[in-house]
Amino acid sequence: MRILFLFAMDWSKEIVDYERGLVPSHRNFGYVEVKKMGHEPIACRRPAPLRTLLSRPPLWRVYQALWAALQQRSADAIFAVNEAAALPLLVLKRLGLLRTPVMVFNVGLTHSRNLSGHRRKMWHWLLPCAEAVISQTQREFEDVAREFGLRADRQFLLHMLVDMDFFKADPDVPAGDYCLSVGTSGAKDFPTLLEAFPRGEKLVIVTDPYNARLIEQHIEPGMAVEVRQAIPIDRLKRMYQEARLTITPLLETAYGSGHTVVLENMALGKPVIVSHVSGMREYFEDGVSAIGYRVGDVEDLRAKIRAYLDDPAKFAHIGRQSRDWVSRFSSEKFAGALIEIARKSAPPKARRRELKSDPSPPA
Repeated sequence: MRILFLFAMDWSKEIVDYERGLVPSHRNFGYVEVKKMGHEPIACRRPAPLRTLLSRPPLWRVYQALWAALQQRSADAIFAVNEAAALPLLVLKRLGLLRTPVMVFNVGLTHSRNLSGHRRKMWHWLLPCAEAVISQTQREFEDVAREFGLRADRQFLLHMLVDMDFFKADPDVPAGDYCLSVGTSGAKDFPTLLEAFPRGEKLVIVTDPYNARLIEQHIEPGMAVEVRQAIPIDRLKRMYQEARLTITPLLETAYGSGHTVVLENMALGKPVIVSHVSGMREYFEDGVSAIGYRVGDVEDLRAKIRAYLDDPAKFAHIGRQSRDWVSRFSSEKFAGALIEIARKSAPPKARRRELKSDPSPPA
């Protein structure tokens, strides 16, 4: 199959960085694995004369949608890796200027900003134009159906992915003296973490400017807390391994958050403490692949952190078995499921063309 991948901005550097071994494949949302499976993923690139102009995301997305429309005769499907990348494309679809099947990966459709006012009306008008809307959690799957009235055969469930090869533990990485928390967006519950974190222990938080400002307001005098931003993924991987413990504090939100950090730590065989939010239920098994705590419960989180730091050996089995457990979320399985969704969404003519080009004999 020939699948056009649409990103929220020019993604060519991320694709090249993967080929250089600098970033995990899951940053490309199945692009790499689709290619390895013998299909043809295509990504739009900024032409040199427009490089500066198209560095602005809204203009880039419009340009990318027009590019996809021009490519549609030779494409079997189009995969927008988030709803922002899909928006201009769905306008073309609604206007009858695009016939190629469109698949939209739901990253934040159920965020509150999309569920009221003109945004909700906009998505209610555009989203049914997509042949496939793919959600990361069962809750999002159900909420999208209810909020936007999508047909059942247009909805799919496909969990977030992790590059198991990139996130292999390096036995030569020494143990550090700190606990680690990593995450961006408004779904992170750093105030609860700071209140629960044991005094006398060291905490490193890697986050974005919004959360960094919030954290500064909640740090008490004498706490050993260090806030960092924009850490390259190879360095972050090393920090995961050095950390005594990784903690992912989450708020209960309608949209999913925190999945990537949790999956990356599981793949490394590192125990992680994570909130029991509804969007995380499908991504870990308490006491088996991670350690759960009650959402917003300071005492419960404090007790879980203290129990682990006092006796890490008691939780060693979680690290040993988490890599096998998390393999169900591998990039290869994500890409395979994505291809199947594309096949279901593609018109019969495209499926016949794929069968004709397949050199393998029938089973």
